[in-house]
Amino acid sequence: MKLIHSFLFVILSIVIVNAQDRYLKGTIVDALTQETLIGANVSFVGGNTITDTEGKYIIRTEAKELKVTVSYIGYTTQVFVHRFNVSDELFKLSPTSTILDQMTVTASKYEQRVSESTVSIEVLQSDYISSTNASSAEDVLDKVPGVQMVDGQANIRGGSGFSYGAGSRVLLLVDDMPALQVDAGFPNWNDLPIEATEQIEIVKGAASSLYGSSALNGIINLRRIKPGIKPRTELSVSATTYSDPSDPKEYGRKWYDDDNRPSGKQVTGMHARKFGDVDVMVHGLYRKLDSWNKDTYEDRYRMGFTSSYRMNDQWLFSLSSVYNKIDNASFFIWNDAGKGIYTPFTNSITSSNSMRYYIDPSLKFFTANGDIHTLRSRYSRVDNNNNNDQGNTSNTYFGEYQYQTTLPAEIRFVGGVALMSGSSDSELFGDTTFVAKNNAVYGQVEKTIGSLGITAGLRYEYNEQQSPESFGGFNIPDGKVSDGEVISRLGLNYKLAEYSSLRASFGQGYRFPTITERFIVTSFSSFNIYPNPELKPEKGWTAEIGAKQGVRVFGIEGYIDGSIFYQRYQDMTEFTLVTQPSLGFQSQNIGNTTIQGFELSLVGQAELGSIPIRFFGGYTYINPTYDDFDDVVALSSSSSENILKYRTKHNMKLDIEASFEGAALGMAYNRTSHVEAIDKPFELLGLPQIGAYRNLNDQGYNILNLRASYEWKTLKLSFLVDNLTNVEYTQRPGKLEAPRSMTLRLDYRINN
Repeated sequence: MKLIHSFLFVILSIVIVNAQDRYLKGTIVDALTQETLIGANVSFVGGNTITDTEGKYIIRTEAKELKVTVSYIGYTTQVFVHRFNVSDELFKLSPTSTILDQMTVTASKYEQRVSESTVSIEVLQSDYISSTNASSAEDVLDKVPGVQMVDGQANIRGGSGFSYGAGSRVLLLVDDMPALQVDAGFPNWNDLPIEATEQIEIVKGAASSLYGSSALNGIINLRRIKPGIKPRTELSVSATTYSDPSDPKEYGRKWYDDDNRPSGKQVTGMHARKFGDVDVMVHGLYRKLDSWNKDTYEDRYRMGFTSSYRMNDQWLFSLSSVYNKIDNASFFIWNDAGKGIYTPFTNSITSSNSMRYYIDPSLKFFTANGDIHTLRSRYSRVDNNNNNDQGNTSNTYFGEYQYQTTLPAEIRFVGGVALMSGSSDSELFGDTTFVAKNNAVYGQVEKTIGSLGITAGLRYEYNEQQSPESFGGFNIPDGKVSDGEVISRLGLNYKLAEYSSLRASFGQGYRFPTITERFIVTSFSSFNIYPNPELKPEKGWTAEIGAKQGVRVFGIEGYIDGSIFYQRYQDMTEFTLVTQPSLGFQSQNIGNTTIQGFELSLVGQAELGSIPIRFFGGYTYINPTYDDFDDVVALSSSSSENILKYRTKHNMKLDIEASFEGAALGMAYNRTSHVEAIDKPFELLGLPQIGAYRNLNDQGYNILNLRASYEWKTLKLSFLVDNLTNVEYTQRPGKLEAPRSMTLRLDYRINN
């Protein structure tokens, strides 16, 4: 804690500035409508500011001339020269949808072009999210190159395998703040307001220096819509039906009659607008699903809002929230690989009635010389009422102070302090209250020298868990386990041309075990889950070199990106199937591992005659291995090859959409190679016949989705077919994914 206090003192010392005696004034407007842009970001050498309710801003400086970079959502970022002899300069921004000017905040905690980042980043925009009829962020992320969703776990470039309900190595953010469940470290994808998402940013590789524990393998940041000049309203309603299973007639896997065919329906809504100094956005979703898996279902309500109040030119107060109510049932493993493949194994159904919400107040202060002070906070509550003695409640408090400034020699600095405390009371932990604490101090500097951008960051993180002094036969001195770690990163980006760059990065990662991984005690069907209070933190690092080439020729505009990466993990934690004292699972440190590979991706738009075409996709290859593939490790794996369990070496994805006079036609293709290694005891199970099924289905899978739509004024009608060829496939053993589905969706959109 002394280090944190010292860091705070340094930050407060930097804040002290000398008074200036000159002012530069400007006004930002829409180039087409001449309407003022409220809240536009204005950055310059020395700091940042935003425009007020009249689109105006003031910069205090001694310079007679100053370059300012102005950015605003939905507009092309532009650089203007500000002259001292002009009392109030008028700058105009033009609306744009150009891919080359995509912006991101996740990698550096401030806005920058994707092409200027030192790490690999993918960005998904709101129009693509709505075009796929996604009800959960999980539905969209599985279409991103290098990202695979394995039963709710995000897996970036093979960094994670299969961990049932605990221990994500990918940090999930909502509006730049952590959103993993405190006790399990698990993402609740259904909580994310996908119906009100402006864009999703995915950072690939270790990012713990800025974001701490759980960012070991990457970051997924969902950023909600912010009100623009005009009010914005979006409503949608959709209905989905599922085809019969594609299987040999002798199996008869269809367990339902035609009057009770699996189906789903969904309604979403969002409205955003400005009221003078106040911005407000409200959103909601209702979804009902009668699943293709017998005895499983989902009934979900979600609502939320964001709001901000510009008190004056310097102070901005924000408040947002999301509330979820979910009633659902799911199963862990099928009954057998024949007729019972869509039927749950005995007592493996988990039903849950859950209520989860979070509230986020924040305050931002812009100084006269452009420094930014931000105070963010979040309170979140989880209340899961489950059967099988698996209910739990948790409360989490999170706070972060962040400071941004420009130091001498035009060095950009971002630093801060983050504090988190969470408590969990669960039947999974023997109805005992556990407490998890996470405190951190971090700083990052960025300097541009000619065409070379240099980024360096450092973070100290302290984790602590409080528990009983004795648990499950393990002794825990003073009922406390703690650990501290210093984490660093270094990145380079060399600008070859306006939209062409080379990059190299090195980032350390760190993840402290979750309460669930260390203390869970439960069972389902014939499986037990055992605690492991002796579980150690896992550490690692990611190195990457890459190149991004912008293309703007013959009507084609976009990026081609290539990278080679190398990931190292120490004391990697895996959810492992064990046979002692009886059949079950336990989180274990499996030793040191290496994942190396390469990735090629592209994103762009083009015109074929008068037909606009949008496309994105990529290919990812990984080689995930144990450093010590000894007899003990080999005995636990279903493969004699040295390969980490629950990974696929090859993954290719492609999405294309063409439009013409209101009509659009699109397709999404996913090729995933076979999972070569799983837990050997899993394959040897009797009745579920997992080993026999894998032997017959060892070629991976190809999934093709089609979508067609027609837009007329404010209405858009879409027809979507997912899994067109009705492929039978699994993402993890013992659970089939959805058969072919057909969806009809109607959207109403208006920008007044």
